[in-house]
Amino acid sequence: MMLFLLRNSRWLLSLSILAGVCGGLSGAGVIAVINMALGEEQKRLAGLGWIYLGLCALLLLTRTASAFLLTRLGQHVILTLRLTLSRRILNVPLIRLQTLGPARILACLTEDVATLTEAFRWLPVLCVNAAMVAGCLAYLGWLSGVLLIPVGTILAVGVGSFRLITGRALRRLSAAREYDDVLYDHLRGLTQGIKELKLHRARRKAFVTECLETTASHCRRHHLSGMGLYILAGNWGNGLFYALIGLLLFALAAGQNLAADALYGFGISVLEPVVRQDIAPAVVRGYCLTILYMMFPLSVLMDGLPVFDRAGIALKKIEALSEESGEPKADILYRPLRLTRPTTLELVGVTHRYYGGRDERGFTLGPIDLILRPGELVFLVGGNGSGKTTLSLLLVGLYSPEQGEVRLGGRRISEGGLESYRQQFSAVFSDFYLFDSLLGFRGRELDAEARAYLAGLQLDHKVRIENGEFSTVNLSQGQRKRLALLVAYLEDRPFYVFDEWAADQDPVFKKIFYTEILASLRARGKTVVVITHDDAYFQVADRCLKLEEGRLTENTRCRTETGNGARNFHG
Repeated sequence: MMLFLLRNSRWLLSLSILAGVCGGLSGAGVIAVINMALGEEQKRLAGLGWIYLGLCALLLLTRTASAFLLTRLGQHVILTLRLTLSRRILNVPLIRLQTLGPARILACLTEDVATLTEAFRWLPVLCVNAAMVAGCLAYLGWLSGVLLIPVGTILAVGVGSFRLITGRALRRLSAAREYDDVLYDHLRGLTQGIKELKLHRARRKAFVTECLETTASHCRRHHLSGMGLYILAGNWGNGLFYALIGLLLFALAAGQNLAADALYGFGISVLEPVVRQDIAPAVVRGYCLTILYMMFPLSVLMDGLPVFDRAGIALKKIEALSEESGEPKADILYRPLRLTRPTTLELVGVTHRYYGGRDERGFTLGPIDLILRPGELVFLVGGNGSGKTTLSLLLVGLYSPEQGEVRLGGRRISEGGLESYRQQFSAVFSDFYLFDSLLGFRGRELDAEARAYLAGLQLDHKVRIENGEFSTVNLSQGQRKRLALLVAYLEDRPFYVFDEWAADQDPVFKKIFYTEILASLRARGKTVVVITHDDAYFQVADRCLKLEEGRLTENTRCRTETGNGARNFHG
């Protein structure tokens, strides 16, 4: 994760670490002064007191600076990560996002980013405490290099055993994170399928026990197992420290004699005087005080390691999502298409293939040859699974054709021009999403026009619009579709696509849609494609196209003459 931080803000991280190191050395200096003061005469304590105050001030200043800088760095990285992920998701082709699945994307944007946020909150604390431990070790080496060897050996054994245990813990936490993706998928099913679950008691019970409970239990089991190993490793480390202090206080002399006798027995008598040398009580006291002082920052480090291990797992999941999403195929330099006159849209030999369920053969749409002319109203009909929605996504540029080409005004639309091409369309899909404001509209002069359309859509008694914001979107599905239609109408683009828009409307407003709204769009020179099953209104269309098993044909049931509905819908 440090490499990740270095890539995002090298200088800020360097300054933070430098401040943390200064804070750690100041903390070690405070312990050194305390140890010296315990053995000094009263008359020399005044000078040490000033040094003590200076070190305390430096300790507080550097710890505050390090914490502030690292907090600023962490928040900057989190903001950058969230925006980068969001922009990347918006730029990635729709079909690739559908392959990845919404649960995995949502888990990355929420769970993984939140885990990284928690790690960055810990980062200032861990850096300062790590610097304090390093400073304390340097002070121990200054007190006695000979005594630092066995103490350092015991510390190395403790750290090694700690990492050995935490390695197993990390594997358990990784398994728990994998179950998080599955759990998010079940939670999405809970919110989106709540009506179906409430209507079927057996299904509801099976969903809770077989899906939610099973996955959540697996997640909890792996998480508890991993965190339990971290707790075991932390207490094992603390136990080693207490044992080390006991050895220094009660078994140092006996240990020296045993070591010297062993060296003499092996014929290494040259080291015997070094091992038998007396260690001053002040040195032993300094070691004990310093080790006691080190226990707290080391405990903090041990408590923080699980957070950073989980952050490492989260970062890998985010990077994996970023890699699997592939490089976005948006325009390198966005150049809007400026259509000076109504334009013809052509699909020439367009095919699209996708796989679903267990059918390895998949489904192939096309080849499709289609010409849509300005001011033309086209109905697209066909049974479920015939490819109507897929064709609509190809039309608006959300899917790219695997074969064939799309032409606008006789010009072939390339991969690099898809973004500009999509801006020529307004659409209301069957699974539409309604934003609570008129996002993307410049200025607020549309408020008056929007209010007129609200009246025409018979929504002015339920919804108000002020400064481009709807007073509410908590409406019935049919009313929400009317608001979505209002937004599309205000966009005033050359091409319109409606996917089963009238399915949720009452008979009165269904008639208004087919005989007035569509006629008004056609009268304004718009090219309109409507996916529908309402055969009672086929006569209002210029053409009816039928999709059957991915193949497009003319529907002979559609008459060429149009209806007599009003052609100037407005509020």
